[in-house]
Amino acid sequence: EKELVRTERFVPPVIHDIPPGGNKATLTLVDGSTITLDSLQNVDLTRQGNAKIVKLKSGGLAYQAATGGKLQTTGEAAYNIISTPPGGQYQLVLADGSKVWLNAASTLRFPTTFTGKERSVEITGEAYFEIKKNAEMPFRVKVRDAVVDVLGTSFNVMAYNNENAIKTTLLEGAVKIIKGNKSALLQPGQQAALNVTTSAINVREADVEEAVAWKNGLFQFDSDDIGTIMRQLGRWYDVETAYEGKIPDWHFTGSIGRNIPLSQVLKMLEVNDFHFRIEGKKIIVL
Repeated sequence: EKELVRTERFVPPVIHDIPPGGNKATLTLVDGSTITLDSLQNVDLTRQGNAKIVKLKSGGLAYQAATGGKLQTTGEAAYNIISTPPGGQYQLVLADGSKVWLNAASTLRFPTTFTGKERSVEITGEAYFEIKKNAEMPFRVKVRDAVVDVLGTSFNVMAYNNENAIKTTLLEGAVKIIKGNKSALLQPGQQAALNVTTSAINVREADVEEAVAWKNGLFQFDSDDIGTIMRQLGRWYDVETAYEGKIPDWHFTGSIGRNIPLSQVLKMLEVNDFHFRIEGKKIIVL
Protein backbone atom coordinates (compact mmCIF):
# COMPACT_ATOMS: atom_id res chain seq x y z
CA GLU A 1 0.00 0.00 0.00
CA LYS A 2 1.16 3.50 -0.85
CA GLU A 3 0.86 6.42 1.55
CA LEU A 4 -0.24 9.50 -0.39
CA VAL A 5 2.53 12.09 -0.12
CA ARG A 6 1.69 15.78 0.10
CA THR A 7 3.95 17.98 -1.96
CA GLU A 8 4.35 21.73 -1.73
CA ARG A 9 6.82 21.94 -4.61
CA PHE A 10 6.15 24.15 -7.61
CA VAL A 11 3.93 22.51 -10.21
CA PRO A 12 4.63 23.79 -13.73
CA PRO A 13 1.61 24.72 -15.85
CA VAL A 14 0.16 22.03 -18.09
CA ILE A 15 -1.13 23.00 -21.52
CA HIS A 16 -4.18 20.78 -21.24
CA ASP A 17 -5.24 21.37 -17.66
CA ILE A 18 -8.75 21.03 -16.22
CA PRO A 19 -10.14 23.24 -13.45
CA PRO A 20 -11.98 21.80 -10.42
CA GLY A 21 -15.76 21.65 -10.25
CA GLY A 22 -17.96 24.16 -8.44
CA ASN A 23 -21.52 25.09 -7.45
CA LYS A 24 -23.50 24.19 -10.57
CA ALA A 25 -26.90 22.58 -11.04
CA THR A 26 -30.07 22.56 -13.10
CA LEU A 27 -33.48 22.97 -11.45
CA THR A 28 -36.47 21.40 -13.22
CA LEU A 29 -39.80 22.94 -12.14
CA VAL A 30 -43.27 21.41 -11.96
CA ASP A 31 -44.14 22.54 -15.49
CA GLY A 32 -40.99 20.96 -16.92
CA SER A 33 -39.14 24.22 -17.45
CA THR A 34 -35.50 24.38 -16.30
CA ILE A 35 -33.34 26.99 -14.59
CA THR A 36 -29.54 26.91 -14.70
CA LEU A 37 -28.04 27.49 -11.25
CA ASP A 38 -24.47 28.45 -10.42
CA SER A 39 -22.63 30.26 -7.67
CA LEU A 40 -22.64 33.58 -9.53
CA GLN A 41 -26.25 33.99 -10.55
CA ASN A 42 -28.89 35.83 -8.56
CA VAL A 43 -31.83 33.80 -9.84
CA ASP A 44 -35.34 35.20 -9.45
CA LEU A 45 -37.39 32.15 -8.57
CA THR A 46 -41.16 32.08 -8.44
CA ARG A 47 -43.30 30.07 -6.06
CA GLN A 48 -43.51 26.35 -6.68
CA GLY A 49 -46.68 24.66 -5.49
CA ASN A 50 -47.18 25.74 -1.89
CA ALA A 51 -43.57 26.87 -1.38
CA LYS A 52 -41.39 29.84 -2.18
CA ILE A 53 -37.77 29.39 -3.21
CA VAL A 54 -35.05 31.53 -1.66
CA LYS A 55 -31.38 31.79 -2.73
CA LEU A 56 -28.95 30.95 0.08
CA LYS A 57 -25.88 33.07 0.77
CA SER A 58 -23.84 29.88 0.40
CA GLY A 59 -25.02 29.63 -3.20
CA GLY A 60 -27.71 26.98 -2.72
CA LEU A 61 -31.51 27.11 -2.58
CA ALA A 62 -34.04 26.92 0.26
CA TYR A 63 -37.67 25.90 -0.11
CA GLN A 64 -39.91 27.60 2.44
CA ALA A 65 -43.53 26.77 3.20
CA ALA A 66 -45.69 29.66 1.96
CA THR A 67 -48.57 28.98 4.34
CA GLY A 68 -47.55 30.87 7.45
CA GLY A 69 -44.47 28.72 7.94
CA LYS A 70 -46.51 25.51 8.31
CA LEU A 71 -45.96 22.46 6.17
CA GLN A 72 -48.79 21.50 3.87
CA THR A 73 -50.16 18.12 4.95
CA THR A 74 -52.96 17.61 2.46
CA GLY A 75 -53.32 17.84 -1.29
CA GLU A 76 -51.12 16.53 -4.09
CA ALA A 77 -47.38 17.09 -3.85
CA ALA A 78 -45.64 19.12 -6.55
CA TYR A 79 -42.18 17.78 -7.41
CA ASN A 80 -39.03 19.58 -8.51
CA ILE A 81 -35.76 17.96 -9.64
CA ILE A 82 -32.29 19.35 -9.02
CA SER A 83 -29.41 17.83 -11.01
CA THR A 84 -25.69 18.47 -10.79
CA PRO A 85 -23.49 17.83 -13.84
CA PRO A 86 -20.08 16.17 -13.70
CA GLY A 87 -17.96 18.88 -12.10
CA GLY A 88 -20.88 20.31 -10.14
CA GLN A 89 -22.17 20.29 -6.56
CA TYR A 90 -25.08 22.03 -4.87
CA GLN A 91 -26.82 22.55 -1.53
CA LEU A 92 -30.55 22.54 -0.92
CA VAL A 93 -32.77 23.16 2.12
CA LEU A 94 -36.08 21.31 1.82
CA ALA A 95 -39.41 22.73 2.96
CA ASP A 96 -39.21 20.86 6.30
CA GLY A 97 -35.79 22.38 7.07
CA SER A 98 -33.83 19.25 6.15
CA LYS A 99 -30.55 19.97 4.36
CA VAL A 100 -29.16 18.13 1.35
CA TRP A 101 -25.74 18.43 -0.28
CA LEU A 102 -25.46 16.94 -3.78
CA ASN A 103 -22.13 15.70 -5.11
CA ALA A 104 -21.19 15.78 -8.81
CA ALA A 105 -23.31 13.95 -11.41
CA SER A 106 -26.23 13.51 -8.99
CA THR A 107 -29.98 14.08 -9.00
CA LEU A 108 -32.54 14.73 -6.26
CA ARG A 109 -36.28 14.52 -6.92
CA PHE A 110 -38.23 16.12 -4.08
CA PRO A 111 -41.63 17.69 -3.27
CA THR A 112 -41.78 21.47 -2.97
CA THR A 113 -43.69 20.88 0.28
CA PHE A 114 -44.28 17.58 2.06
CA THR A 115 -47.78 16.11 2.12
CA GLY A 116 -49.34 12.94 3.48
CA LYS A 117 -47.85 10.60 6.08
CA GLU A 118 -44.20 10.53 4.98
CA ARG A 119 -41.48 12.74 3.52
CA SER A 120 -40.11 11.00 0.46
CA VAL A 121 -37.29 11.99 -1.92
CA GLU A 122 -35.38 10.09 -4.59
CA ILE A 123 -31.68 10.32 -5.49
CA THR A 124 -29.13 9.11 -7.99
CA GLY A 125 -25.42 9.69 -7.52
CA GLU A 126 -24.31 10.87 -4.07
CA ALA A 127 -25.85 13.08 -1.40
CA TYR A 128 -25.33 14.02 2.24
CA PHE A 129 -28.46 14.58 4.35
CA GLU A 130 -29.18 16.34 7.64
CA ILE A 131 -32.80 15.47 8.39
CA LYS A 132 -35.16 17.42 10.65
CA LYS A 133 -36.85 15.14 13.14
CA ASN A 134 -40.59 14.64 12.75
CA ALA A 135 -41.85 11.35 14.21
CA GLU A 136 -45.30 11.86 12.69
CA MET A 137 -43.85 12.21 9.18
CA PRO A 138 -40.90 9.81 8.68
CA PHE A 139 -38.30 10.63 6.00
CA ARG A 140 -37.49 8.15 3.21
CA VAL A 141 -34.80 8.25 0.55
CA LYS A 142 -35.44 6.09 -2.51
CA VAL A 143 -32.26 4.83 -4.18
CA ARG A 144 -32.96 2.80 -7.32
CA ASP A 145 -35.10 -0.09 -6.03
CA ALA A 146 -33.96 0.27 -2.40
CA VAL A 147 -35.13 2.58 0.40
CA VAL A 148 -33.34 4.29 3.29
CA ASP A 149 -35.75 4.86 6.18
CA VAL A 150 -34.62 7.82 8.29
CA LEU A 151 -35.26 8.54 11.96
CA GLY A 152 -33.92 12.11 12.29
CA THR A 153 -30.28 11.89 11.36
CA SER A 154 -27.15 12.80 9.39
CA PHE A 155 -25.99 10.34 6.73
CA ASN A 156 -24.37 9.97 3.31
CA VAL A 157 -25.66 7.88 0.39
CA MET A 158 -23.38 6.98 -2.52
CA ALA A 159 -25.25 5.31 -5.38
CA TYR A 160 -23.51 6.04 -8.68
CA ASN A 161 -24.37 3.73 -11.56
CA ASN A 162 -20.68 2.91 -12.19
CA GLU A 163 -20.10 1.68 -8.63
CA ASN A 164 -20.90 -1.93 -7.68
CA ALA A 165 -22.48 -1.08 -4.31
CA ILE A 166 -24.86 1.47 -2.84
CA LYS A 167 -23.13 2.72 0.31
CA THR A 168 -25.03 4.40 3.15
CA THR A 169 -22.87 5.86 5.93
CA LEU A 170 -24.46 7.02 9.20
CA LEU A 171 -23.03 9.89 11.22
CA GLU A 172 -25.85 10.57 13.71
CA GLY A 173 -29.23 9.06 14.56
CA ALA A 174 -30.44 5.87 12.88
CA VAL A 175 -31.30 4.67 9.39
CA LYS A 176 -32.68 1.44 8.02
CA ILE A 177 -31.75 0.17 4.55
CA ILE A 178 -34.44 -1.91 2.86
CA LYS A 179 -34.15 -3.91 -0.38
CA GLY A 180 -37.00 -6.36 -1.00
CA ASN A 181 -37.21 -8.64 2.04
CA LYS A 182 -33.72 -7.73 3.26
CA SER A 183 -32.94 -4.89 5.65
CA ALA A 184 -30.21 -3.55 7.93
CA LEU A 185 -30.37 -1.07 10.80
CA LEU A 186 -27.31 1.15 11.16
CA GLN A 187 -25.74 2.63 14.26
CA PRO A 188 -23.69 5.86 14.10
CA GLY A 189 -20.27 5.19 12.59
CA GLN A 190 -21.48 2.25 10.50
CA GLN A 191 -21.81 1.83 6.74
CA ALA A 192 -24.12 -0.48 4.82
CA ALA A 193 -22.97 -1.63 1.38
CA LEU A 194 -25.82 -2.96 -0.77
CA ASN A 195 -24.43 -5.11 -3.56
CA VAL A 196 -26.31 -4.11 -6.71
CA THR A 197 -25.83 -7.56 -8.26
CA THR A 198 -26.66 -9.91 -5.38
CA SER A 199 -28.76 -7.52 -3.20
CA ALA A 200 -26.69 -8.62 -0.19
CA ILE A 201 -26.33 -5.95 2.52
CA ASN A 202 -22.99 -5.84 4.33
CA VAL A 203 -22.68 -3.67 7.47
CA ARG A 204 -19.26 -2.64 8.78
CA GLU A 205 -17.60 0.07 10.84
CA ALA A 206 -17.11 3.04 8.54
CA ASP A 207 -14.40 5.58 7.83
CA VAL A 208 -16.87 8.42 8.28
CA GLU A 209 -14.35 11.12 7.35
CA GLU A 210 -13.69 9.43 4.02
CA ALA A 211 -17.40 9.01 3.27
CA VAL A 212 -18.19 12.72 3.67
CA ALA A 213 -14.82 14.20 2.63
CA TRP A 214 -16.32 15.40 -0.69
CA LYS A 215 -18.78 17.62 1.22
CA ASN A 216 -15.85 19.16 3.11
CA GLY A 217 -13.85 19.92 -0.05
CA LEU A 218 -11.52 16.91 -0.05
CA PHE A 219 -10.73 13.73 -1.88
CA GLN A 220 -9.92 11.30 0.91
CA PHE A 221 -8.71 7.78 0.25
CA ASP A 222 -8.46 4.88 2.67
CA SER A 223 -6.61 2.02 0.99
CA ASP A 224 -8.49 2.74 -2.26
CA ASP A 225 -7.39 1.26 -5.59
CA ILE A 226 -6.58 3.37 -8.65
CA GLY A 227 -9.95 2.57 -10.27
CA THR A 228 -11.90 3.96 -7.30
CA ILE A 229 -9.73 7.08 -7.29
CA MET A 230 -10.07 7.70 -11.03
CA ARG A 231 -13.87 7.36 -10.88
CA GLN A 232 -13.96 10.11 -8.22
CA LEU A 233 -11.66 12.35 -10.25
CA GLY A 234 -13.70 11.68 -13.38
CA ARG A 235 -16.94 12.88 -11.79
CA TRP A 236 -15.41 16.04 -10.28
CA TYR A 237 -13.27 17.12 -13.24
CA ASP A 238 -15.68 15.77 -15.89
CA VAL A 239 -13.10 13.57 -17.58
CA GLU A 240 -12.84 10.01 -18.86
CA THR A 241 -10.09 7.58 -17.87
CA ALA A 242 -8.15 5.24 -20.13
CA TYR A 243 -5.33 2.88 -19.20
CA GLU A 244 -2.16 2.04 -21.14
CA GLY A 245 -0.64 -1.29 -20.17
CA LYS A 246 -1.36 -3.31 -17.05
CA ILE A 247 -3.05 -1.53 -14.14
CA PRO A 248 -0.88 -1.90 -11.00
CA ASP A 249 -2.71 -3.37 -8.02
CA TRP A 250 -1.75 -0.56 -5.66
CA HIS A 251 -3.84 1.09 -2.98
CA PHE A 252 -3.61 4.64 -1.66
CA THR A 253 -4.28 6.37 1.64
CA GLY A 254 -4.32 10.15 2.06
CA SER A 255 -6.22 13.32 1.18
CA ILE A 256 -6.12 16.00 -1.52
CA GLY A 257 -8.14 19.21 -1.82
CA ARG A 258 -10.89 19.29 -4.46
CA ASN A 259 -10.35 22.99 -5.23
CA ILE A 260 -7.16 22.61 -7.30
CA PRO A 261 -6.65 21.93 -11.03
CA LEU A 262 -6.53 18.32 -12.14
CA SER A 263 -2.82 18.50 -13.01
CA GLN A 264 -1.92 19.22 -9.38
CA VAL A 265 -3.92 16.21 -8.15
CA LEU A 266 -2.17 14.02 -10.70
CA LYS A 267 1.25 15.40 -9.66
CA MET A 268 0.55 14.32 -6.08
CA LEU A 269 -0.36 10.83 -7.28
CA GLU A 270 2.75 10.71 -9.48
CA VAL A 271 4.89 11.04 -6.35
CA ASN A 272 3.52 7.56 -5.59
CA ASP A 273 4.84 6.06 -8.86
CA PHE A 274 1.74 6.50 -11.01
CA HIS A 275 2.07 8.44 -14.26
CA PHE A 276 -0.61 10.22 -16.25
CA ARG A 277 -1.19 12.20 -19.41
CA ILE A 278 -4.08 14.62 -20.01
CA GLU A 279 -5.50 14.55 -23.55
CA GLY A 280 -8.40 16.97 -23.88
CA LYS A 281 -11.09 15.57 -21.53
CA LYS A 282 -9.34 12.25 -20.99
CA ILE A 283 -6.79 11.08 -18.40
CA ILE A 284 -4.40 8.43 -19.72
CA VAL A 285 -3.01 6.27 -16.89
CA LEU A 286 0.44 5.09 -18.01
